[in-house]
Amino acid sequence: MATDSKRPFESIDRIAVPRTRKSKHHKLIEQILQEVVSLRSRKALKIPRKAFGVAKIENVRAALSRASAQQKVELATSSDDEYFYVWRQD
Repeated sequence: MATDSKRPFESIDRIAVPRTRKSKHHKLIEQILQEVVSLRSRKALKIPRKAFGVAKIENVRAALSRASAQQKVELATSSDDEYFYVWRQD
């Protein structure tokens, strides 16, 4: 049985593997975090759900949770039919 000496994939050193993850919601999440961190105490962001486009609220909430944990910012969220609310935990 003949084997092809050319491999279909390239191998690299593990040190060259990126350790960060940019989700498809990266820009939106980054913007929300910047704004929520700059809020005064007892204030919340009120974000129209339309701002998420076709993204599901659950996916945005999960991405926001991961990003806030990385930055060590404790957030809380809530939502209704029209808006998504985000605030820093006091």
